[in-house]
Amino acid sequence: MISFSQHPLSPDEKTARALFDRNIANSLAVNDGAFEEVLADIINQLERPPRIGDRYLTAWIMARRIAEAMKEGFAGLPPNGFDFACWLWEAAPLHVVTIPQANAIGTSHGYRYGVIHLRKIAAMVAGSYVQQQPLKTPSVIELIDMSVDWVDARNLISYALVDHYQQHFLDSYGELAALLDSSRRWRRLIPLGVAARILGEEPELSDIAYRLVRAGCAFLDDPHVYDALRYVLRVAGMYGDQHAMMTFLSSLNTSDADGVRDLVCDFIRNPKLRWDELPFDAFAALLHDWKRSGDGAAANSCIDRALERLSLAKAG
Repeated sequence: MISFSQHPLSPDEKTARALFDRNIANSLAVNDGAFEEVLADIINQLERPPRIGDRYLTAWIMARRIAEAMKEGFAGLPPNGFDFACWLWEAAPLHVVTIPQANAIGTSHGYRYGVIHLRKIAAMVAGSYVQQQPLKTPSVIELIDMSVDWVDARNLISYALVDHYQQHFLDSYGELAALLDSSRRWRRLIPLGVAARILGEEPELSDIAYRLVRAGCAFLDDPHVYDALRYVLRVAGMYGDQHAMMTFLSSLNTSDADGVRDLVCDFIRNPKLRWDELPFDAFAALLHDWKRSGDGAAANSCIDRALERLSLAKAG
């Protein structure tokens, strides 16, 4: 008779397993309606992270592990799992979370830091439902209106919405374009987040994604849209089709939107941008053309700094 013996778990493996089992139990408690009790336990875990190896788990790793375990526990997509995710997003700002790593940052930042991580958990759980049940997407979009800042909104988009819209990008283009015209400013970031993913991972759809980016330029006076557009361009510059990016940037030379040149000059400051020879030279020529048609010393100064950064990048 052949017997199999399981290799005993190391102390770190036991800690990780206990963390997983604890949050499987939390998902089962959510199914029974124990929202407040589960939230209290999640806060306790974030405030007292376990030690693995020679260090305590960071707030981000804790949030990810809690969410991943709870998603496993929500196999079969019981309704209370999605309801809990939406409730947690709304309830997060009502709770103070004393995360150890945030203590040295300051009370205000530390409080917000806790809210952000509770909402990451909510977003990751909600995203697992949206992937399987797309009709829940409008409910998640409504949550973004309660974002506390750009990072908070970006997390909801990244963890709960982008995968769905990437999978259905062409069919959802009209919906995404409509979100750009929304009077609720955080919703404008959703199509830009989706455009960033498409530009970084599906270069064959670059032309369509850039239509969203160009439409977003009409709202550059909104600092959150500005930050989102800069992020999109940096993703395109690091991972996307450089020729498609050059075509898009060339089209911006005729844009009458305020702030377009500042945006382009700003995005070039990222030292991680990659430049192949052709796009590099073409971009430099584009900037010189913009300088010749510039409408003031301030605009030309911006372009001069961009050209300097470009030269440094090529030399490096």
